[in-house]
Amino acid sequence: MSTRPPLGRRLVRQAVPPVIVLLLFLAGWDLGVRLSGVPEFLIPSPHAVARSFLANRDALLMASLSTGRAAAAGFLLSLAVGCLLAFLMAQARVLELSLYPYAIFLQTVPIIAIAPIIILWFGSGMRSIVVISFIISLFPIITNATHGLTALPPEWRELMAVYDASWWQRLVKLQLPAAVPSIVTGAKISAGLSVVGAIVGEYFTSMAGETYGIAYLVTYNADHAATAYLFATILTSALLGLLIFGTVTAVGGMILKLGNFRETAS
Repeated sequence: MSTRPPLGRRLVRQAVPPVIVLLLFLAGWDLGVRLSGVPEFLIPSPHAVARSFLANRDALLMASLSTGRAAAAGFLLSLAVGCLLAFLMAQARVLELSLYPYAIFLQTVPIIAIAPIIILWFGSGMRSIVVISFIISLFPIITNATHGLTALPPEWRELMAVYDASWWQRLVKLQLPAAVPSIVTGAKISAGLSVVGAIVGEYFTSMAGETYGIAYLVTYNADHAATAYLFATILTSALLGLLIFGTVTAVGGMILKLGNFRETAS
């Protein structure tokens, strides 16, 4: 008989420690502001940030939806292109040696250096933001998927050779199942980066009007010294990142559980 605690109890055990840390942090923040006498425009109290968050919830929601759409599009594009490139590089060592340096180039080149070119090609709108988000979130997918497709135990390859498996059979029955956990890991990393990429893209494209995003609110509040609103905007961006990361983590966990891929990759 299994002695594993129920799911609800496990979730409570996982949730309580970070909640306690958060409460202690907020209490220390509030106490520090009260005792230090720091002006409100420098460091607002948690209460001021909460009030600003509630007062500007409609604007924050609109900005989050705009940034979230760009981040989701950039993430999905990086997932598709990254898996495709990883698949190509896993087929032959010469392809990996030929393509991998360019993946490293996209990861290492400062986005500020290529953002003007992206805007010139795709315009100062949503397409450029998606492209920048895609570039920033692509590398983790490529590296993790390539590792999963190529880092196979020798005995598995030998077994396929003994049964004279075709290229397609090796791919479907061996490489793809073994790569799923690595792809999920790369997707979780890429999910967080996609939000960062979307916000960075908004800074360069200077989107405003009905399609303004989180970066616009950050810039506006910083220029007008609306510090409480600025903190609320930063909190909103963090919540957006957690939402996308949590969604990808949940979907990835379901895929791993339904396909029993953990056992396959172990």
